[in-house]
Amino acid sequence: MDQSESGGCGCKIPSSILSKILEETASSNTVKNENVVMGFESSDDCAVYNLGEKYLLFTTDFFSPIVNDPFIFGQLAASNAVSDIFASGGIPLIANSIMAFDPETIRSEQVSEMIRGAQSVMNRFNISIVGGHTIKNSQPLYGFSIIGEVEKNRLRKNNTAMEGDLVVSTRPLGVGILANALKSGLWTERDISSKTMEVITGHNSIGRMLSEYPEVTSMTDITGFGLVGHLSEMVGLGTLDVLLDIDQIEYLEGTEEIATAVTGSDSGVFNNIKKYSQDVHYVVEPSLEKKFLLHDPQTNGGLLFTVSKEVFNKYLVDWLELCPGMRAIGKIAKGTGRIQVQ
Repeated sequence: MDQSESGGCGCKIPSSILSKILEETASSNTVKNENVVMGFESSDDCAVYNLGEKYLLFTTDFFSPIVNDPFIFGQLAASNAVSDIFASGGIPLIANSIMAFDPETIRSEQVSEMIRGAQSVMNRFNISIVGGHTIKNSQPLYGFSIIGEVEKNRLRKNNTAMEGDLVVSTRPLGVGILANALKSGLWTERDISSKTMEVITGHNSIGRMLSEYPEVTSMTDITGFGLVGHLSEMVGLGTLDVLLDIDQIEYLEGTEEIATAVTGSDSGVFNNIKKYSQDVHYVVEPSLEKKFLLHDPQTNGGLLFTVSKEVFNKYLVDWLELCPGMRAIGKIAKGTGRIQVQ
C-alpha cells in the first residue's frame, strides 16, 4: 500500500480513456474466429470460447495493493481474479500469476506472504497455479490470468436482464473509500473490524450456484467502474432501465461517514462520475457521501445479478445462508439504458 500510487481496482485506467483507445485500435484487430462467443464488445467479465460441449472462460486481473498486509493483498488479488469466472457462472481450473515488485523496497518474505495469501484462495477452489511472469517495477502489482469452463446453458452475461427482474447485490459497497482512508492515514488496518475484513477478502463462488437457475438472467461482479458503471453495462443495449432503491444499498462500516473526506478530485470515484453521469437520473438527490459510494471503485467487490421476483422470494432464505449480504436493491423496467436512483 505504501508503495502504490492508487490501490486495487482504483488503479484502473479511466473507462473513458480505455474506450477511446479500443475504438481507435478496433480496425487493426482483423482476426475473426467463429468460436469466440464473447470478447471486447460487451465489457463482460470473461472472454468466452466455444469448445463444443462446453465454453472455455478466460480472464486476466491484476492491481496494486490496498493494504499493507501482504497475505491479505494476496488473498484479494486471487479472489478478485477468480471472481470473473464465478460471475460468468463457471468453474475456475488453472491460473498463471502476474507479479511485479521492486526487490530493493519489497522484501522476499513479503512476496512469499503475498503468494501464500493467494494460494490459500486457489487451494479452496482446487485451482492449479501452473506458471506466471514476474518483473521488476517501482509499484507492486499482483494478479492472475485464469482459465475456467462453463456448461453452455449456465453461461451468464452482464447485459441479458429481463423486464421485471429484481437487481440483487451480494456485498456492501465502500472498498475504494476504505482504501483511500488507509492511504491518507485517516484509518489504519487496526481500524478495520474483523467483519469488514472478512467481507473485503470474501469470494463470489455463489455465482456458480446461481447459474443453476434459468431465472437468474444476468450476472457480473462490481469492480473498478463502481455500482453505477456495472449497472450501466447491464442496461447498455438501451431498451431497459434500472430503478435503483438507494435506501436498500448497504455500505461497509464507517465508509459513509468518511467518503467525502478521503475522496479527491483525481480519484477513481470522480473518473467514474465523469464517465457515467449521463447514464444516471436522480429522482431523489442522495447525499454527496452516498453519491460517491455509488461510483466507488470496488476491489474484489460482490456480485450483481438480475433474477425474477418469484425465484428470488422462493429461494431467498436458502441463498442467505450461503451469502448473508445478499439484498435486492432495485428492479429492471422498460427504458432507454439509464439508472433511475430513487
